Formats: sequence, structure tokens, C-alpha cells
Amino acid sequence: MDHIVESHFGWTTRRVVLPRPGASRDMSCGVVTDCRPLPERPDVRLLVFHDDADDSDYDAVAIGKTEGANDIPVLTTVEECLLVTATRPGSGPAIVLAAPPGEDEGRRVREITRQLLRGGPLLRLILYTGALSVLVPLHSPAPTGR
Repeated sequence: MDHIVESHFGWTTRRVVLPRPGASRDMSCGVVTDCRPLPERPDVRLLVFHDDADDSDYDAVAIGKTEGANDIPVLTTVEECLLVTATRPGSGPAIVLAAPPGEDEGRRVREITRQLLRGGPLLRLILYTGALSVLVPLHSPAPTGR
């Protein structure tokens, strides 16, 4: 059984140490696309993961060197802005996940955190980047309603 180590890293982020895949597990299973779509940014990888369980695709952009790296920020943006976000100059490596349009940011963060801690397609997609640990924003335990 995989155990995910989680510790609070700061006031605004949570550090999640990712499980290392066993030698018998094929990490490319489910990954439909792994390409470098921007010739001017060879450090950007577009990743698309297909989950057969819910017949959904999950998109992400890995920016910079994520393989073997620690404390990689995990960000979200709407799917239409995924590559635009990747073209912006940044201060270091990051993983940007595409989120459905119109979805509440708090809900997105809670879902990412849930899947990182309990497993799911987003965890498998992030594991494919080779990151050793990631930073996700902290969130309130329940959405605020108005």
C-alpha cells in the first residue's frame, strides 16, 4: 500500500511528498500525449492523461525541469489558457493543471489535494512529470456559500 507523506510547508501552501512508482508499474499507462508544443520554450511539456474509469481527459503543462525535483508548485488555469500560461516567463519549474471553466477555485484546489492524498488521475498525471514533491495551495475545509 502506498502511503503519501504530507506536511504543511507554509502559511499558504501544503507540501505533498509523492510516492515513488514501483518498478512493475508502467507510468505511461493512460498518458495519451507527451509533447513539447512550443518551439521557443523547449522546457514546456504538454501532458494529456485519459482516465478510463470516468472516460475523461486531464490536461497539464509541466514547465521547467520537474524530473527528480522537489517542491514544484501546482497551479490551475482554465483549459483555454493552459499554453498561454506556459509562455509566460516564470521563476522556476511548475505544473499547471487545466480546470473546467467556471468551476470555483476553492473546489479545484480541494479536488487536487484530495486526489494527491488519496489517489486518482491527477496524482497519476503529476507522478508522470517525475516530481518528488509538490506544493499545493491551502484551502478552507468547506466552500463558503453566499
